[in-house]
Amino acid sequence: MAKKLYNYIVNNISYSLMAHVYLEAEDIPESLYVFEHGYGDCGAQAMFFSALCRSLGIPARTTGGFQLFNHNLGGHFWAEFYLPNYGWLPVDTSVGRVGIYAYWLSEKEREAFKDFFFGNQDPLRMVVQKDVDMNPDIVPEDVQILSMVLQSPYVDVDYGNENFEITVEILGNIETKVHYIP
Repeated sequence: MAKKLYNYIVNNISYSLMAHVYLEAEDIPESLYVFEHGYGDCGAQAMFFSALCRSLGIPARTTGGFQLFNHNLGGHFWAEFYLPNYGWLPVDTSVGRVGIYAYWLSEKEREAFKDFFFGNQDPLRMVVQKDVDMNPDIVPEDVQILSMVLQSPYVDVDYGNENFEITVEILGNIETKVHYIP
């Protein structure tokens, strides 16, 4: 069932930036907005996948963190669903959809690309946030922009919330050890 949901989203939900502040102000769930309008960014698509899974009784969550994009770290969200006796499996609908736009790929390569992001994940990510539905015990006033979803993943340490400016500085100075050679 989860694979069918993944394929539905990858094939039918376009990637588009979202007006998160508007949705929060109007108290519109992001997954409902994606369902009604047929588009969403990585976080909204991941929340939509999680909502669809949960509606069928499949445990699911939206995970956030950073992903290496073109030698730069950027915020990114994806989903995970739970298989009993196995664990949490990653699902990235927005990256899976990239295969549709890769015109230079053969149909077989395009399907393999899309299939990879169901149950697999590239090594270019750092998980910061395990579920957007779980609010932290101490809300980080300096980082959290929206209460609905932390679109800027933050690091919560034992001694208080990491200062966002320091976090950005640290991330900006991470030396890339992974190189993609086409």
